[in-house]
Amino acid sequence: MKTYLFDTQSLSSLTHKYAKGRDKIRSKVLLLEKDDQICASVLSLYEMEYGVRHANDEEIKEISYRAIQFVKHSQNIFIVPLSEKGAEIFGELKEQYQQCKKLGKKALKKHNIDLIIAATAIEFEAVLVSSDGIFEEICELREDFKWEDWTQ
Repeated sequence: MKTYLFDTQSLSSLTHKYAKGRDKIRSKVLLLEKDDQICASVLSLYEMEYGVRHANDEEIKEISYRAIQFVKHSQNIFIVPLSEKGAEIFGELKEQYQQCKKLGKKALKKHNIDLIIAATAIEFEAVLVSSDGIFEEICELREDFKWEDWTQ
């Protein structure tokens, strides 16, 4: 059994008909084993909710709202809460990333959600599914972090 943690971008690609990489991600989901699990961080729901409120186009707003409802009510996607263990991993990971990239606090702050989602993947021993390049960099920092880009 494998656990896959989808980041916000991958969830959007899975649920939005106009999203980049949608067909490739859906194809890979169909190839998963029966006992494999798809998860999403509760933070992805936060980001998706903001996206609905921020959308200027009514059609995109409606598609985004339906995507959120799908994720919330899907029996195939488990929503992962934040935890104390994840917070510890996040602290370690953020420090490692800052040291490696030699980033200042302001530059580092824009990566907080990505780092929290990566920490969640580490905590749950899940493969993070994302096309965001930061995760490739995190793979170089942590042997216990697994990442796949399903849009390739």
